Parts: sequence; structure tokens; C-alpha cells
Amino acid sequence: MTEERNLAAELSLLATDVDSLAKALAQAQAELEREREHHRRERLQAEELRQQLRQARRRAAAAERELVKVGADSDAAVNRAEGKERELREQLDQARQTIEVLRHEVAQTENERTALELNLREVLGNLREAARTANHSTDESTLVTTHVPDNGW
Repeated sequence: MTEERNLAAELSLLATDVDSLAKALAQAQAELEREREHHRRERLQAEELRQQLRQARRRAAAAERELVKVGADSDAAVNRAEGKERELREQLDQARQTIEVLRHEVAQTENERTALELNLREVLGNLREAARTANHSTDESTLVTTHVPDNGW
């Protein structure tokens, strides 16, 4: 009987061990399942990140090509602007030179006009004096006037 009790106790201990081991197995299996799920999600996330990386690389390559194109276009625009600036500066210099020439010509023409104006005053003064002198001489003596043909002067 004692032996049976020992056997019963051993069976009870074995049953407890089996229950503990079954519980530990269930926990280990649950942990394994959680780990598998975690790894599956990590793999999915890693794949998604790889796809995002590929997309980012494609966008970066496209942006780099666009940057090169914009840089080339910018360089061309700068060259055109510099050429146009040189051309406009040359035109400006020519215009300034023309202005100086015209100012000189205007000053010269103004000097000639002033001289002609003075000459005209002098001639008109001489004509008035000649007319006065002629009036005095016609009053004093009778003049015979003859018609002088017009020679275009």
C-alpha cells in the first residue's frame, strides 16, 4: 500500500510535471508564434522599406537629371544674358559717342547761328544806315532810278 501511495504520489508529481511541461510548451509555442508573426511583419516592413528605397533612388536620379538640365539651362541663360549685356553696353557706348558728336555739332551750329545773327544785325544796321543816307541824298537832289534786273541774289 505504501508502494501504491508512492506510486500515486509519483504519478501525481509526474502529472504536475507533465502539466507544467505542457504549459511551458504552450507558452513556448505561443512565444514562437509571436516571434514568427513579429519576423513576418519585420520582413514585410523590410520589403516595404526596400520598395521605398528603390522609389527614392529613382526620384533622386530623376531629380539629379533635372538638376543637370536646370544647371545647363541656367548656364546657357547666363551666357545669353552676358552676351546681351555686352551688346547693350556696346550700343550704349555708341549712343554716348553719338550724343557727344551731336552735342559738339549742336554747339558748333549754335556758334554759327550766333555769328550769322550778329552778321544779320550788322547787315540790317548797314542797310538802315544806307537807307537813311539814301533818303538824305534823294531829298537834296533828284535821282534817276533805273530798274536793275533780278539776278537771283
